[in-house]
Amino acid sequence: MPSAKTSSRGSKADPKDRTDKKPTVAILHYSCPPVIGGVEFIIEAHAREFKEAGYKVKLIVGKGGSIDPDMHTTVIPEIASSGGPLAKVLESLSRGDVPRNFASAVKRVERKLSQALRGVDVCIMHNVMTMHFNLVLTAAVSNLMRRQRATRFIGWTHDMTFVDPIYESHQHRRYPWSLLLQPQPGCDYCAISGQRQTEMRHLFRVKATQIPVIPDGISVPDHLRLTHNVKKLFYEERLSSIDIVAITPARILRRKNFGVGMEVVAALKKRGKSVRWLITGAPDAHNPESIKYFRLLQTLRRKLRIQKEVIFLCERFEERVGHDDLCALYRVSDMLLFPSDREGFGLPVLEAGLAGLLVVISDIPVLHEVAKRDAVYIRLGDSSETVARNITSAMKKRPELLFRKKVIKRYSWEAVFEDWILPAVLHPERMWKG
Repeated sequence: MPSAKTSSRGSKADPKDRTDKKPTVAILHYSCPPVIGGVEFIIEAHAREFKEAGYKVKLIVGKGGSIDPDMHTTVIPEIASSGGPLAKVLESLSRGDVPRNFASAVKRVERKLSQALRGVDVCIMHNVMTMHFNLVLTAAVSNLMRRQRATRFIGWTHDMTFVDPIYESHQHRRYPWSLLLQPQPGCDYCAISGQRQTEMRHLFRVKATQIPVIPDGISVPDHLRLTHNVKKLFYEERLSSIDIVAITPARILRRKNFGVGMEVVAALKKRGKSVRWLITGAPDAHNPESIKYFRLLQTLRRKLRIQKEVIFLCERFEERVGHDDLCALYRVSDMLLFPSDREGFGLPVLEAGLAGLLVVISDIPVLHEVAKRDAVYIRLGDSSETVARNITSAMKKRPELLFRKKVIKRYSWEAVFEDWILPAVLHPERMWKG
């Protein structure tokens, strides 16, 4: 993800949330990167999202390093899953025995945690309140939550000892294991899936509304291998929230028929679709006709009120669109929009097919030769409304495209952060309804 200094992400959050004083957030777990693990990756993503949104983030872990120079990491070896200096205490617990020095070990961790939590408004604890990996830590946090008023605690639940048969040997129903069997006072619990929510609800004997589901996310730019330029565009234009991202890899020439494409984009917008049309080419600075045509298109864009929707990348990128950028643009797009009235072959149709895009092309023989029936055609005499209707209809017949779009719109980290994580921190009354 881009650094805070260069990030230009937009935001769907309530403007008031962004202008008021932001709470300081701590993330607590047994470890963090460079320790490798599923929860550790989630922790890193959460931390980066908070940082990108301008929040002060602190990591409190038993093992790991600095995720980012702008984030403070406090390492307390006693809270690692190994127990660090308290390893023998954890070894006894793993055998089902509570050692005599358990209470003193808990007090020791309490003191260190209390110091680490100074100035922290919200502490997000991953798995600490539902797993047996360090019951000294679980007991220490439980004690702190009973008397700590300055910090709010969220029990982020990925896994649970008492619902997994693999942990049967650790399922003792006496203290301190009993801390995992019931919700602890002062803790707001959430689950990463509906399945986990159901398991927690039955274990804790509470209503589902007391355990909201806050899903994990995915870094779309990383998984799509977006280049720096395209990643920046992805965040600036909030492409994760856009219904249709279209691409046209072509220079600014009259025969490319961009005006027809603009009419189609305007019709899609009229149908209630959010659209971004990415045009890769630039006008030829040495060709007066090309410059004239580009200015005409800019005028048409204003006239149709689609200044936001139609993006000439020559206005956004400092350099021309290179091959790596082009491949990344295909990966982030849903549709090829290619209304050209003359082509010698039509290579973009092959490129779009390889990328799995919906292909929307002009009804000319050379493009028919390549796409045949596997395209939406812009036919002579068709209204832009007809083409827009055909596009939306074709999209509905492509379940893989619909699911891809659902993943990007619902599960990209920026969407998960804005829709679930941030409300959990800023507006708990909206998430936990009792």
